[in-house]
Amino acid sequence: MRIENNFGKHGRAIDRFAFDERDTKTPINKRGQVTLFIIIAIIIVGGVILYYTVGRSSVSGVSEEMRPVYDYYLSCVEEKVRQGINLLGEQGGYIETPEFEPGSAYMPFSSHLSFFGQGVPYWMYVSGNNLLRENVPTKEGMERELSKYVFDRITDCDFTDFELQGYDVYVDSGTVDSKINDLTVDVSLKNRITIFKGDSKIVVDNHELSLNSKLGKFFGMAIEIYNYERVSSFLEDYALDVMRLYAPVTGTEITCTPKIFVDENIRADIKEGLVQNIATLKLNGDYYDLTNKDRNYFVTDSGLNIDENLNFMYSKDWPTRIEIYGDKVVNPVGLQEGLGILGFCYVPYHLVYDIDFPVMVQLFDDFEMFQFPVGVVISKNQAREALPSIEGVSIESQVCSTKNQDVDIFTYDSNIDPIEARVQFKCLDSVCEIGSTAIKGSDAVLKGEIPQCVNGFIVASAEGYADGKVLISSNEETVANLVLRKKYNLSVDLGSVKSALVRFESEDYNAVILYPESKSVELIEADYNVSVTAYDSSSLKIPAVNDRKCVDVPSGGVAGFFGGETEKCFDVNIPETDVSFAVVGGGKTSWYVTEGELVNSKEVNINIPIFGLPKSLDELQKNSFLVEDSLIYVELE
Repeated sequence: MRIENNFGKHGRAIDRFAFDERDTKTPINKRGQVTLFIIIAIIIVGGVILYYTVGRSSVSGVSEEMRPVYDYYLSCVEEKVRQGINLLGEQGGYIETPEFEPGSAYMPFSSHLSFFGQGVPYWMYVSGNNLLRENVPTKEGMERELSKYVFDRITDCDFTDFELQGYDVYVDSGTVDSKINDLTVDVSLKNRITIFKGDSKIVVDNHELSLNSKLGKFFGMAIEIYNYERVSSFLEDYALDVMRLYAPVTGTEITCTPKIFVDENIRADIKEGLVQNIATLKLNGDYYDLTNKDRNYFVTDSGLNIDENLNFMYSKDWPTRIEIYGDKVVNPVGLQEGLGILGFCYVPYHLVYDIDFPVMVQLFDDFEMFQFPVGVVISKNQAREALPSIEGVSIESQVCSTKNQDVDIFTYDSNIDPIEARVQFKCLDSVCEIGSTAIKGSDAVLKGEIPQCVNGFIVASAEGYADGKVLISSNEETVANLVLRKKYNLSVDLGSVKSALVRFESEDYNAVILYPESKSVELIEADYNVSVTAYDSSSLKIPAVNDRKCVDVPSGGVAGFFGGETEKCFDVNIPETDVSFAVVGGGKTSWYVTEGELVNSKEVNINIPIFGLPKSLDELQKNSFLVEDSLIYVELE
């Protein structure tokens, strides 16, 4: 269109020239007149062509003199495109990441995983209010973000070095369109760059770039892997195996000493197991070699053909929640009165876990990477359910999903000073997250909602304090005040005792230590039942049992209905058992301690009666009975 307009200007000049010739009345040969018109036309057309060749050069027509400047501009734009591609890969398909949503004291996940200081949005995570959410980008959204990223920077190229050489460069804004393909990223820019040098100039309006990139391929594979995890929960399945292998779940140990489970040790073992095992996971494909057939355990047949490097990653420094439920101190069965017929001791245990942790999924080659994190969720030893749609789905119980009763909750310490605390509501077997109290003036308050429940409990917890608990019927009461008692750390001295299990048990608070592995205890003001069982090394052996036992059981059919019995027999085969530690002393007492006494004390001294090392199972049982009847003495220092 511009060419036509410029030709129009020259056309009017020709008409004016012809009109002036006629006014002169000078006779001109018609052939000469035609020749003159041809010459003038050639000059005009040549000038127009020259103008557009120099002033509006196409990319292919950029002169050698202007080529370095224009090539630099294209390379500068290409660098901006590459930066955008890298950000999309590093940040899970986002350049401008979605709004950050923090986690909570209960659920450590936020909406972004901090990966070496860079926030990467989760594609699936558990929100602070215990909702399972997803935040998966689209290819169209990635293209829009890449276009915007380049658009914001197309006028930022620095031409200082060229200006020192006599060039003047002007870059206008314009439009940017991006297209993400499997192996390339195509970018089309419609913006004007004008380059001057002396009397020469070029103007280029359109620029096309095509960069080699696997962004599209990596994103497509990432979507397939993510969808497979959503449906199959294969990461949860491996995490359950880690839990069963690295942590006590359900079992029985042949021993005559109590079994003690320390939460911190269990959590550390589970995290270490996740670090070691998550990194070895594979999806079937041709990107790996197995060192032996046993490694096939770590390969999941996903039905996907993975032909790029794929890595799963977990760090024990990432936000991880491991809640452990069950009796942490389990006494042996077999030492109790009347059980001497067993001829052995055993400890049965059962622990239940909630485990939530992030896994980073990475696709990469020597030049590019695409990564996204997902949250792995295990609740009560079970993997989360596979869901076709998970946006805003609660992973709490059905009781917790109907929080319809307003309540004002206040939390204080024993001096009635406000203290911020995490708040939960317990109704029957359900535990609901309510939120956290926040200090406002002289109160720490939470105005929240809880389910309607008769005789439920509001529980508040804070670092360094014992949990506060209050009974509430939420269908009637709307205000709850909770007092949290401060914990005081005291060292423990048992004299010459080599090993002992020490328990401080009150109505609302318990503390258990295994001495001398732990020589300190955290106590609050309370009325305690204190018990100590002392142990020493033993060479006692419980002989093997190979016997056949017979018992009478109800008969089947009509005879059983009328009280008939039949004999059933079974074999009892128990190997010889070494009692490496045996009960040698101990006892019990009641002890009330005030907060004032705890503040002014550093140590708990316990005087324990010693009975002697047992030489038989009968003597071992006798020592256990003596622990129940003997007195110990507790004093503070």
